[in-house]
Amino acid sequence: MALRRFLSGLFAAAGLLIAAPQHAHALDIDADGNIEIELRRFPEAGRHDDMEQDFAALAGTFELGLFSPNDRHAVIIKTFARYDGHDHERSHGDLREAKYRYVNGAFEAAIGVDKVFWGVTEFLHLVDIINQTDNVESVDGEQKLGQPMIKFSYAGRFGTLSAYSLPFFRIRQYVDPIAGRPNAGFIVDDNTVHFESGEGRRTDDYALRYQSNFGLFDIGLSWFDGTAREPQLLLSVPRGQSALPNGLPIMQAYYAYFQQAGLDVQATLGSWLLKLEATQSKENRKLPNPQAGGRPTLDMAVEEVETNRATGGIEYTFYNLFNSGTDVGLVAEFMYDERKAGAPHPFGNDIGIGFRWTANDPQSTAVLIGGLVDLDTDSSSISLEAERRLGRSFKAILEARFQDKVGDGDEFAAAFADEDSFRFGLIYYF
Repeated sequence: MALRRFLSGLFAAAGLLIAAPQHAHALDIDADGNIEIELRRFPEAGRHDDMEQDFAALAGTFELGLFSPNDRHAVIIKTFARYDGHDHERSHGDLREAKYRYVNGAFEAAIGVDKVFWGVTEFLHLVDIINQTDNVESVDGEQKLGQPMIKFSYAGRFGTLSAYSLPFFRIRQYVDPIAGRPNAGFIVDDNTVHFESGEGRRTDDYALRYQSNFGLFDIGLSWFDGTAREPQLLLSVPRGQSALPNGLPIMQAYYAYFQQAGLDVQATLGSWLLKLEATQSKENRKLPNPQAGGRPTLDMAVEEVETNRATGGIEYTFYNLFNSGTDVGLVAEFMYDERKAGAPHPFGNDIGIGFRWTANDPQSTAVLIGGLVDLDTDSSSISLEAERRLGRSFKAILEARFQDKVGDGDEFAAAFADEDSFRFGLIYYF
């Protein structure tokens, strides 16, 4: 209710700000959207008979922009919604953006719901911390939820400085506990969420970012202080005691206080791009519980964990390859976490290799193939993404993800060993 009142007041105020100085001038109005039919297929049977192999869904987006003639004032709204026939957690809607923006020369301010992206690397975005991941949309972490914020930025001769106030937290959602896929061998109870701050979703989070260009180098420095976007999953009900028919262990999300300093650098050397992201973070994590098989639980004490992480590599593009009019890009990146095998994610010591083919044709045909290799366990995974426009209003998308090899002792790879998937989407733009 508080957020609804906030947005109502926001757009009422924005309407007055836009209309007041523009009595005799019409607003510039942009409106467009799309509707998508999606089919997903998991070739392997799930861990339980109730887990589906075939999913059909309908999704859509709508964007509306109101711009004053001098472009100083703007109201921008971008909505998203999806209905999934089996996974009710994936049936959801979101305001990706709903903001009033004011620009006056080098100064810019925005208030409302917005999306902000930081970073330069392809496989893993370490410094990108503002928005919560829309976890039910895709496992690659690229889709983000809208974040309520107030933003101020100033662009001067020495770079751009931005400040963000983030007064409301968005939790990360997980797939349906009965039918949802992919499933990593446990389920997450979205109805019970824990915050170290004890203040729930109302937060005092803030962030700062400086970015500038120094010749061949684009450099960004960032600082975040607030609630961790990625939760620590705590064991709630052990296997065999689950209230659900699939018997999987139930986990609950614990969002700790989190601080992160970040650096991102990209150097452009002709057809070469050199990329680096590095972070130093600090958070309080729940200790493992010996009585729960070494998994952390809510009743355990916390320990402060300081972590250094980095990811970086190269990208090279062959433009107009063999005079064909097509471009081919090659990407190689290394991902490092000083905790290595003890990291609570699968990117402790990994290499990512990617191949991007762009046809540069009227249909905007493009193919992206990527692979990840764990240097500690030799586990590997492969992904493919392809898209092509059909006529003037349609686009077809194909995605495939495979866990190619599961190395010894790799719990993350083993968890998704039977969760290979295909996704087909047909999008109509209007």
